[in-house]
Amino acid sequence: MSRRGPWQAFGVLALIELLAVMDASIVNIALPTIGESLGFSPTMLAWIVDGYLIGLAGFMLVAGRATDLVGRRVLFLAGVVTFTGFSVVCAIAVEPWHLIGSRVGQGIGAATAMPSAIALITDLFPEGSARNKALGLFSGMAGVAAPVGLVLGGALTAADWRWIFLINIPFGLVVVVAGLRLLPKGKRRTGTRLDVVSAVGLTCGLILLTVAVLRGGAQGWGSALTLSQFGAAVAMLIIFSIRQATASDPLIPRELLRSRTIVTGNVVFVLVGTILLCTFFITTLFLQQVRGLDPLAAALIYLPVPAAMLAGTQAAPRLLRLGANTLMGALGLQAGALACWAALMRPDGGLLLTFALPAAVWAFGLGIAIVCSFVICTSGASPQLAGAASGLATTSYQGGGAIGLALLALLADAQANEAGTGPAALTTGFVAALWASCAIAVVAAIAVALVIPGRAHHGAAQDAATRTERR
Repeated sequence: MSRRGPWQAFGVLALIELLAVMDASIVNIALPTIGESLGFSPTMLAWIVDGYLIGLAGFMLVAGRATDLVGRRVLFLAGVVTFTGFSVVCAIAVEPWHLIGSRVGQGIGAATAMPSAIALITDLFPEGSARNKALGLFSGMAGVAAPVGLVLGGALTAADWRWIFLINIPFGLVVVVAGLRLLPKGKRRTGTRLDVVSAVGLTCGLILLTVAVLRGGAQGWGSALTLSQFGAAVAMLIIFSIRQATASDPLIPRELLRSRTIVTGNVVFVLVGTILLCTFFITTLFLQQVRGLDPLAAALIYLPVPAAMLAGTQAAPRLLRLGANTLMGALGLQAGALACWAALMRPDGGLLLTFALPAAVWAFGLGIAIVCSFVICTSGASPQLAGAASGLATTSYQGGGAIGLALLALLADAQANEAGTGPAALTTGFVAALWASCAIAVVAAIAVALVIPGRAHHGAAQDAATRTERR
């Protein structure tokens, strides 16, 4: 392979990461337009977002484990083909159920491709500065993708909402063709197999739990349907837990769960994902429902956010010499920005001070936090378990974040209903959700400080991350 070869192949992997994460946010600004076009009811509209997150969260861990067992390039390309194919079906949807089912398929395709991409990076780059630089850039791409999706979604919706799905098709084809030429076949673990019982229990449990939380507010938390969903989810997760404890080759390798650093990193990554998804969801609704901006105007307001987040992801590797203190600082910066944002948010007034400025500061801290969290989640994992570690991290980030988003969205709705109707009432609900996100950032920072205290705290993160900044 030529000297540029690994980075050319990395570009292929980074592109599908950008598309997969972006698709979780690109539809947000288009939701009112899609609802009017296909005849969605208000309660069904959220399923356009939820369907994708359910597919993504439900299959990520299984795909991460399968990556280590059946071959990385094969699974990566299969995921890209699935994602691209369902993008076509989304673009030609004529009924609500058609679009929702296709969004679930998109999520499954993305869940299949993303852990394989991480594992392929470990094959492309030897351990050391080059690999860690690539991992830092890759995880930073995930953070930048969400605000880019909002901006791009607004621009494409101004033309036709179907373009938010059609745009995936040429990029997906490029990834498949280039991947066949540039990507290594990858290493395959022998003598092991995918634990089907664990896979079914975990996948069904996560999907049922996500559905129960996402729809609990609409159905009623005490309704028979909601309680049955929670009960079924608990039963599936108990089956998974028993199998995880007794299987000779469990779905989540025990080596990962024995690492205090990896477990702590995943818990924090759940909270970081909640902050990201909730803040984008809430502020997008604020711009359109309260400030009355059209999709394109709302997208333009977001332009500083991707730039600030990209700056944060690029600064993170250099800041990691401070160990996990970097992650605590980034979470503290987010908490301060969210507090200012919540205090300044109002139905009228200039958007520069009340929106763009706190958004940029928050996005910078978020970019640092995403990179740091991902490095901690994958630190210490052997190359043979790279797919499983990345699958666990991404499940925590996207799946845990989706459940957190649902809970904070319910909080915003409850506070708005209590305040009455109109823009002022909606703002009250959005402000409550921002304050809750601020509290989550504080809790996450405290968790990092307490779980790995003192010199161990610094040393664990330093051991995970110092190689990242040796360029």
